[in-house]
Amino acid sequence: MRRLRVGAAVAAAVLVVLALTGCTRGSGYGYGDRATQPEVSCDDVAASVVQRERTGDTAGEINDELQYLSDNCGDAYDIVAGYLSARATPAEFRLESCAEWDQRIRPEAIELLRQDQLCSDAAAPAGGATAAQPGSIPWDQAVNHTGSTQYVCGPLVNSGTDQDDVFLNLGRGYPDAGRFTIVLWDVGGIEPLSPGTTLCATGPVTLYEGVAEIELYDVGQVEVWE
Repeated sequence: MRRLRVGAAVAAAVLVVLALTGCTRGSGYGYGDRATQPEVSCDDVAASVVQRERTGDTAGEINDELQYLSDNCGDAYDIVAGYLSARATPAEFRLESCAEWDQRIRPEAIELLRQDQLCSDAAAPAGGATAAQPGSIPWDQAVNHTGSTQYVCGPLVNSGTDQDDVFLNLGRGYPDAGRFTIVLWDVGGIEPLSPGTTLCATGPVTLYEGVAEIELYDVGQVEVWE
């Protein structure tokens, strides 16, 4: 007996980029408390998640599959999570150059984006680099300074809104927990900003659900370096 697999073409494409992850095998997912559960390949589960994302089948077993990867397949989970995060980025904020994703997601995840034609190998725009401002700390170091007031800078990856509140995600995009977020409360809205634009803000660094952030109430407190 064998477990039902995803289509060969999709599985082959995903297995190519996951081949070096050294995924292990473990107990199955989605079978409640059964004492005996079939083994399942990390590569097969990752391929299934990618297939579901590509076909829009994201309301069912994909959550169980992601939980399985999180519990049993660290490398495969990192790759798939990065891929899903990049695909979830609104088109107007998505990085066009594959090279621009290098510091944000795993190379295998970038290859999946390349297969989807969601990034290209054209040269990244010059504005994508983060300029180091005097006295600042980089976005990925802010988490180490929780509880202190810091001047933090980083490249904008994506942003979001909730009524009158704005969330600017630097370094990595939402929902990646490694991102740094500038939270602007009750500001109504902001001017359009291009992905890769360097933003800086000063304030107390706090953590919300593991994400480092600075909370502000005035749009003018955010510096834009272009």
